[in-house]
Amino acid sequence: MNRRMHIGTSRRRMLQALGLGAGAAAMGSLLPLMNASGQENVRPRRLLLIFEPDGAPARDWNNVIDWRPQGSERSFSLHAIHAPLEPWKSKLVIPWGLKMTAGGAGEAHAFGMAGLWTASTLNGPSSGANFDGGNGNRTGWGSGASIDQIIAGAHGSGLPYERAPDDPMQETPYRTVELGVQCQSPNSLNRMIYAGENSPIHPETNPRAAFNRLFAGVTSTGEAPASDEGAERERTERKAIVDLLKNDLTRIRRRVGKEDYHKLDAHLEGLLAMERRLNQTAGPADPALSCTVPEEPAETRGRGSEYPAEVKSMMDIAVAAFSCDITRVMSLQLSYAFSHILHSWLGHTSDHHTMSHDGQDRRRELQEIDAWYSEQIAYLLGRLDAVSEGDGTLLDNTLVVVGRELGSTAHRMERVPFVMAGGARGALKTGRYLDHDGEDHAKLLVSIAHLMGLETNSIGNRKRDSGPLSGLL
Repeated sequence: MNRRMHIGTSRRRMLQALGLGAGAAAMGSLLPLMNASGQENVRPRRLLLIFEPDGAPARDWNNVIDWRPQGSERSFSLHAIHAPLEPWKSKLVIPWGLKMTAGGAGEAHAFGMAGLWTASTLNGPSSGANFDGGNGNRTGWGSGASIDQIIAGAHGSGLPYERAPDDPMQETPYRTVELGVQCQSPNSLNRMIYAGENSPIHPETNPRAAFNRLFAGVTSTGEAPASDEGAERERTERKAIVDLLKNDLTRIRRRVGKEDYHKLDAHLEGLLAMERRLNQTAGPADPALSCTVPEEPAETRGRGSEYPAEVKSMMDIAVAAFSCDITRVMSLQLSYAFSHILHSWLGHTSDHHTMSHDGQDRRRELQEIDAWYSEQIAYLLGRLDAVSEGDGTLLDNTLVVVGRELGSTAHRMERVPFVMAGGARGALKTGRYLDHDGEDHAKLLVSIAHLMGLETNSIGNRKRDSGPLSGLL
């Protein structure tokens, strides 16, 4: 988890920031939910990347299920592996046919994992990183930053964050949050998020630990805050800063031109609104209007039988982290590339990866696993859509992208089952099936950047200047 929040500041620092002609910019750093008119902003865009293990079910290299939707762009039916998502079809985009922009050391599982969100090469082994990337093929770490970290590192109007990562007054307690469920020990097969070359970010895989870290001192909207000395001290400090700035506005007004008066007046109204919120609630950051803290997850130990419960807990945590504005960029890794989860609740007696390569035709069982994962995604979408955010819902303001490290369980890298959901605050036109057969998935990553407000023509080091997917935006 990438925590970059600093509440402490000084009056001198704030007054310096409020120098001649800079009043609006500095005041903005204290008003995370305000715009320059002093009114509440539209809700920010959020990004959630989700990993599901393995590719589309296959008997062998030449016999892979054809999971493409049937019909036209706007009128289509989903394949059985995605059938549980049918109630959410109007809020989906299915970019069918993409081939993985990945390669390098190790076998397909390993370099597919490293390239999934980076479109970058998996490095060979080094003195600091030497892993088995499948059947004894040695690897190191990935060579590029993942799209979530690239977006979280950017700032500006229309992006999830308007302030730079080094701004002392961050908009959320965490710039990014990385969650996972039974992801195993760190190696190239088990990590998908990268801050940069040779810099994997390890997910929090214990639901209770994630809950305690993210929601310490946070209360649901409308509830009386629990006693928390640290949170109360933080709230008092914020109130003091607001009081100091209110008292100094008159002097600042004498130092700026008349053309800036309306900005100062607007920010004074914003400060008064913030003061009212601080007098009503407490917490480590200004809570979102629809913040609902989930129940503390039960204690689990990462056992296979606990996998469904842990998936649900992490999804509940993810929804709450967005709704409470704990973060705006998140990833959720479900298992790992060589997933040995035994789906006993489906009646299976052999684990996921073993069934992919045991020489039998396991397409029926593998489709049951894929459909089960789609049920979990449907649950998540329902939770996101249940959170009201003014004219829309949390799902409408979020971009959810579900991806895998392979195109098929036979290690083909084409026609990877990607699913997109949510509206990205109106940027994504949903309810569509798009045929992108044979196109590089690096274009999808570029499209994700554009949907999040970041203009770029290239993501990763394997397909320079790929541009976005045509027709998606």
